[in-house]
Amino acid sequence: MQIVIGSTRPGRVGLPVAEWFHGIARAHGGFEVEFIDLAEVGLPMMDEPNHPRFHDYQHPHTKAWSATIARADAFVFVVPEYNYGLTAPVKNAIDYLQVEWQYKPIGFVSYGGVAAGTRAVQMLKQVVTTLKMVPVFESVNIPFVAQ
Repeated sequence: MQIVIGSTRPGRVGLPVAEWFHGIARAHGGFEVEFIDLAEVGLPMMDEPNHPRFHDYQHPHTKAWSATIARADAFVFVVPEYNYGLTAPVKNAIDYLQVEWQYKPIGFVSYGGVAAGTRAVQMLKQVVTTLKMVPVFESVNIPFVAQ
């Protein structure tokens, strides 16, 4: 299972939230857990000339990202809500690939203010189901995370 941190902002709250969830997942013992930090992955805004469904990647960063996602059996995205929606780094990371995401379960840990990131999760569910991923019904939503 890969835990993907969906914020790249300096000083982000997402890193400690993801580390908290990472500890829970490791303690469970039923998963091999890999931590994926989009800030460290450093994907530029989508720059592949070909549609990802063709799996004909031209850039080394896309080939590396493809290999990273292809080796996962499941995902948990740890996501904030920015301006009532999902973050650009999350959407960009998803948009780079297509077949690598298909038929894999995805869960969400969201955080934010009063809405706890739930609007970002709802937007993501529309995207990931179209990519033939399988969202887990329940998610973890953390309101007022800064407190």
